[in-house]
Amino acid sequence: MHRKRRSKKHKALLRKKIVEYYFANPHHNAYKVIEEKFDVDEGTIRKALDDELKKRFENAQRVRSL
Repeated sequence: MHRKRRSKKHKALLRKKIVEYYFANPHHNAYKVIEEKFDVDEGTIRKALDDELKKRFENAQRVRSL
């Protein structure tokens, strides 16, 4: 199945929604559920979550060093 090409703005918005959904629904955050809900592949989900977790870790490190 081929997905429709998405613009950069749409991809960024979609990644933001994926991250929000992942953290807001701890019992329904399996990759398969997110794939079906947002019509994305596993790589997109993994990349969005990886970037968000890196950002949160760096912020936590910065706060601890103050």
